Amino acid sequence: MSIEAVAWALGDAPDVPPQCLAVLIGLANHAHANGRAAFPSQDRLAFYARKSVRSVRRDLDELLKLGLIRRGDQRHAVFLPADRRPVVYDLAMERRRPLPGALDPLAEPQSGRPTEAPEAVDNREDVRVRPVGDREDVHVRTTGRTRPSGRTPTSYEPSLTINNQKGPRSLRGAALPTNPADAHCSRHRGSPARNCGPCRSEALAGDR
Repeated sequence: MSIEAVAWALGDAPDVPPQCLAVLIGLANHAHANGRAAFPSQDRLAFYARKSVRSVRRDLDELLKLGLIRRGDQRHAVFLPADRRPVVYDLAMERRRPLPGALDPLAEPQSGRPTEAPEAVDNREDVRVRPVGDREDVHVRTTGRTRPSGRTPTSYEPSLTINNQKGPRSLRGAALPTNPADAHCSRHRGSPARNCGPCRSEALAGDR
């Protein structure tokens, strides 16, 4: 098989009758890169072209008449039995038709050649992302019973303890629970007894 010969038959061969194109491509499929020494059997060409052998003979005669093929060196097929020896053909690859401007490779997108440059890809090898389960700064407290596999249900509460280089520390804020070591207000759960914000608000409002 010669890619050069097949490409010539598909795109560069001039004045090819449409009904003969399949037979010409079949010959090119068996030719050398220079288009010479193609000798597939007529039965094989009929199989390629989905035609009868009689139609293939007519197509070969037409291609010979147009000068697109010619009889080549018959010694290439001398190793085959004389009663089954096909004719050796050469393709007239020196004959070429001009390419229309609309089919210029630079004007028409080609298969495997994107018209736009692909987005830049970050190929840095020094970027490594560890799975969440392997990160030391993430702790999850799960709730519910333990499954036979040793795992707990997917519902969970995020831990408020963060490990740093100096040791664990607790996050505090208006919406977060206070340190359990501190005493809680007897009237307002979650507020320290010595500095209860709701108690101060009630005292200022005169409710207490």
